[in-house]
Amino acid sequence: MKNRFALPLTALAFSLLALTNAKAADLNVEISGIAEAKGEVMVALFNKSEGWLRKGVIASAATAAQVGTVKVSFLNLAEGDYAVSVIHDLNSNKRLDANAVGMPIEPYGFSNDAAGNFGPPTYEQAKFKFGPDSKSITVKLG
Repeated sequence: MKNRFALPLTALAFSLLALTNAKAADLNVEISGIAEAKGEVMVALFNKSEGWLRKGVIASAATAAQVGTVKVSFLNLAEGDYAVSVIHDLNSNKRLDANAVGMPIEPYGFSNDAAGNFGPPTYEQAKFKFGPDSKSITVKLG
């Protein structure tokens, strides 16, 4: 009796898997405004405000810096809201360096070119809708 249902259930499982994967797409992030071919460009991807710029990173990527523009990709993302933060880590110490009063001394940027008042932007300011028609974004370093 179990064998009679095995083939239809397997076909259903593959159909559901195909539907799930049909909604997944790759996000290409282009980072512009790189002034020095020194260090690396680090990109962090978030999908909720909890943990924004702290522990809420769902994916990250890094690439060697080169003057002008670099690109990174995040593969097989589901449709939804996301936000990106970018750091040009000039000295490759894996963090955003700041001066004595806490102001960043390395270039950085956010999706939507969001900027905060007296601090970083909120997740809401940086978030964007990702779907089948939005496969790439650009972040300008400042």
